[in-house]
Amino acid sequence: MDCQLNLGAWNSVFAVPSAVVDQHLKLAGSAQLKVLLWLLRHAGEPSEVEDLAKAVGLSRMDAADALQYWVEVGILCREEAGSLTPPKKGAAAAAPAPAQPEPENQRPEPASKPARHIAVDTPKPTSEEVNNRAASCGDIAFLLQEAQLRLGRLLSPAETSTLVWLHDYNGLPSGVILMVIEFALSEEKKNMRYIEKVALNWANEEIDTVEKAERKLNEIHTSRKNWDKLCKAVGISPRIPSTREEGYADRWFGQWGFSSDMVRLAYEECVDNTGKLHLGYINKVLERWERAGVRTPADAVAAAKPSTQKKLAGQGHGPSFDLEEYDRMTSVMPPSFDEHTKP
Repeated sequence: MDCQLNLGAWNSVFAVPSAVVDQHLKLAGSAQLKVLLWLLRHAGEPSEVEDLAKAVGLSRMDAADALQYWVEVGILCREEAGSLTPPKKGAAAAAPAPAQPEPENQRPEPASKPARHIAVDTPKPTSEEVNNRAASCGDIAFLLQEAQLRLGRLLSPAETSTLVWLHDYNGLPSGVILMVIEFALSEEKKNMRYIEKVALNWANEEIDTVEKAERKLNEIHTSRKNWDKLCKAVGISPRIPSTREEGYADRWFGQWGFSSDMVRLAYEECVDNTGKLHLGYINKVLERWERAGVRTPADAVAAAKPSTQKKLAGQGHGPSFDLEEYDRMTSVMPPSFDEHTKP
């Protein structure tokens, strides 16, 4: 008797590049995903943009814009000048195609990776220049369309000018700019002025790829978690920290790896001996513990001077160094944490 597995829909499957899920689910919209899935399903088969647009229910222009996104990120490749085609089965995605030459009456596009943004020296493009860029570059057209969708409103000419300026004159790819917009939305700030400020900070830090942008967002998230833990440990009401305060939190919890209990113990020592909260004092206590390998309250008792061990063991209090020494240390400003500047 002949038997076979009843796989149903699984009898016909096709592969999807891992990068689509790992890197582009946050950025790609429904139109981009539709056209990519259709192309992957029909990989190796001759097809036209009109056929694709009809199959997925998009206009020809929308389908072409969606295809252009995958070309720009290297998932799809161009096989003929001016035409978009899916990659051959088993073939790796090619690098993005070079941009088309700019019209003669348009200012030349600067280098894609300037060392610093040139906001002061370079004027933003005019409405006519923005329209020319959108018409000649699918990536710009995609950026403007997606920005409107994500912000939930039509963009003003000044706003579209800012986005093109960030892309062309500050070295930020469309994917990174869209991640800035998503970050701004998570901060409940939809205004273009805030988006521009964050984007320029990222340009200065040379965050010019989606991978770098994801690392930046992870750093911001981690830094905020560290600050929240510091607030709870020392009884500070939640608020936006200063650069120095944020630096202390990142150092104590991230770099040195202290627990909230140890930060609380250092805080109690600070208050017992100064009568107030002083993060510089707490930092010196934790710095000494870090050098001495003190990781638990029991370690703190063992590392304390004999005259203070009894207080620490019995009451959980007592300084781990002399107040005169603290006065000498605090006569010098604590270390700067400018590298933790917020976006």
